[in-house]
Amino acid sequence: MNRTAQLQFRLLTPDAQRSAIRRLALSGLDDEEIAQKTGWTAAEVREVLRPPVVSGLMHWAMAKRRQSGSTGGPLRG
Repeated sequence: MNRTAQLQFRLLTPDAQRSAIRRLALSGLDDEEIAQKTGWTAAEVREVLRPPVVSGLMHWAMAKRRQSGSTGGPLRG
């Protein structure tokens, strides 16, 4: 990207920036190429592309809820 395109990218909302980075990655560009195009660092690009972290506790809680038949709604007396 040229400087004008990088400036336009930086003026996007954070959600739009992350979406654009994901689209660039899906197009086959690597982290370094995306960093060059956007003006971000490769580390910032990798942070956006990193899969979300899901707690192991969360998996346990969801399994427990399914076993008990709980919907997670309010307690009934």
